[in-house]
Amino acid sequence: EEPDELIYRRYLGGAGLGAYYLTKELKPGADPLGPDNIMVFASSVIVGTGASGANRVCVCAKSPLTEGWGATEASGWWSPELKFAGFDAVIVKGKAKKPVYLWVHDGEAEIRDASSLWGQGTLEAQNMIREELGDKRIRVAGIGPAGENLVRYACVINETKHACGRTGMGAVMGSKNLKAIACRGTKRMELADPETAKE
Repeated sequence: EEPDELIYRRYLGGAGLGAYYLTKELKPGADPLGPDNIMVFASSVIVGTGASGANRVCVCAKSPLTEGWGATEASGWWSPELKFAGFDAVIVKGKAKKPVYLWVHDGEAEIRDASSLWGQGTLEAQNMIREELGDKRIRVAGIGPAGENLVRYACVINETKHACGRTGMGAVMGSKNLKAIACRGTKRMELADPETAKE
């Protein structure tokens, strides 16, 4: 979907966009580790523009640790790659019947089988995804065995070293049988007002 410009101006991406979708669509009383929980992976409006340090992703959902608002952030190349693939955010709902990963690339998104990845650490899974898809520049955010086993403080790791390490978002990902989100994009950001953005 393409949200109205007002949504971007009011919520500015990242945690703001996550809060918008969770308050709008999450059912009251939803089990944080059940299929009704919603996960939002969101970049800010300036990720991918060349602004210094603007490379963070925010992962939001109902937290299995607190049963309240859960949000965590990490830097790395995953968030800019999501933007270059044509997306500001990924919203994950429901639960897959078997382990899967999401492959996001140049305006398209595919759900792919991750049975062979389940049980692997984040480095091994990342390497296996890159090999399967034939591109070493694919950026991967995923979970290891802790997330798969619903450890309530499990992280979401991108590039094997950038950790979304608070509020148990890795466990939420595991509860959805979602091993990873892999991104690759060749688009570049088109700024509405390049001069003001530079300032």
